[in-house]
Amino acid sequence: MGITHRTTASYMPQENPTERANRTIKTLMSQTARDERRTWDEMLLEITLAINTAKSDSTNYTPAYLVQWRVLRLPANLFVECTPGTGNLQVIPVVKAEKLQRVFKIVQHNLQQVATNQAKYYNLRRRNWRPWINQLVWVRQHSLSNAKNYFSAKLAPKFDGPFKVQKFILPVLVELSAENTATLTKAHIADLRVHYGCP
Repeated sequence: MGITHRTTASYMPQENPTERANRTIKTLMSQTARDERRTWDEMLLEITLAINTAKSDSTNYTPAYLVQWRVLRLPANLFVECTPGTGNLQVIPVVKAEKLQRVFKIVQHNLQQVATNQAKYYNLRRRNWRPWINQLVWVRQHSLSNAKNYFSAKLAPKFDGPFKVQKFILPVLVELSAENTATLTKAHIADLRVHYGCP
């Protein structure tokens, strides 16, 4: 199928858009379930409708419109005598395809503008540093406290290493190897620091 499986770096939700979608779904679940925590699954159909009919700030269209080429009927429309866009108007396939192509071009343009604006504000705080191949680096650790083993994450070292940069998997994702071992690990360049000796 021409599919290439690529994994993301640990503790980098920015690389995975699914994490942002899960956050939206969990927020809607908590708002609809309220005190009935055991019946959250009964609201999944309503949550799905809400997400599919919400206009995206990035595309300026709803997901339902882009995928199904129609505006979904909302519960409020049931009380309206005439609901726009729900008739049996026959659309010629060629005309429909041309309209879809125009909409997709608009969506691509909107997404490019949003990405440019987001990159502009992100790069204001971003440091221009990239490690080179075979460079020694420290890697940020994401330790968790463990009272049973008398381990406190606050007192643990923030970085571990040194590790040697083996290759770039992506422009911001590197493959590392620990010294004197063949074990490989991955890390985002935001979690790396130059190895000068002590972290």
